[in-house]
Amino acid sequence: MSSTRLSNAPILVLALALASCGARFQSAGTAARSEPGSAVHFARPPVIDGSRRACIEPPYTPPHDQTVLEDGTMVTMLGEGRAWQFKTPGDRDATPEEGNGLLMRLRAQGPGLTFLNYGLYCDDHLCFRWEGDLCDTNVLDRLRVFREAVAADGQLANVRLEISVALAGQLGPRCEANDPACVPPSYEGGTYDPSRGRRAGVLSSHSAGACTHDGECMVMGCGNHCLSWDHGGANAGATCEGYSIGEPIFCGCVEGSCAWFTQ
Repeated sequence: MSSTRLSNAPILVLALALASCGARFQSAGTAARSEPGSAVHFARPPVIDGSRRACIEPPYTPPHDQTVLEDGTMVTMLGEGRAWQFKTPGDRDATPEEGNGLLMRLRAQGPGLTFLNYGLYCDDHLCFRWEGDLCDTNVLDRLRVFREAVAADGQLANVRLEISVALAGQLGPRCEANDPACVPPSYEGGTYDPSRGRRAGVLSSHSAGACTHDGECMVMGCGNHCLSWDHGGANAGATCEGYSIGEPIFCGCVEGSCAWFTQ
């Protein structure tokens, strides 16, 4: 897609970005400080043999060295296989207006396409993006569903379309138990002191998940949930209020559960 085409659609890009955020979060990260409320459910996608690394390999993803499918669709793997970009055959690229219009029509086809988005997801240009949970999502199946939905729409049959299929969720703990740098992250400032004890009970509604060490506990959502690494995933709900605790708090493993704690 040409740079001229992109420069003609700044308002469209902003609107798409806002629409994408609005689909996933209930309130803005700049919300006023407030008292703790109730936690929001975070999914727990499957875990295979203690991690999810198997879920960025075939059959969940295309072979990592594949660059083109049998129908001519171009394939690009990003990173270690957490995202895949596809460019379908066609006579020309879609304009931003065509892409946005197609997004709205595809979302209207049914709840399965609700979280399909369109924006600057493919390097520096517009494309579709569809996230799914690790171990629950087959990348090529997502591409097939997208292509079938476009075909059913019928308005851009001969237009090249790009879609990024991303796999959300943690592959495993953020660090190992014997790593001296594996310390509990703070909520908002403060330095963790390993010589002091831990007092759980703060933001307990935003804490969950079994653990054996601090590396299995991670800050998720908008930064106010302390959960075990196997929570989370695509389209996980999270409220984004900020909380005034009055003293430093940390996210770590307390008596076998991930929790916010004070010292």
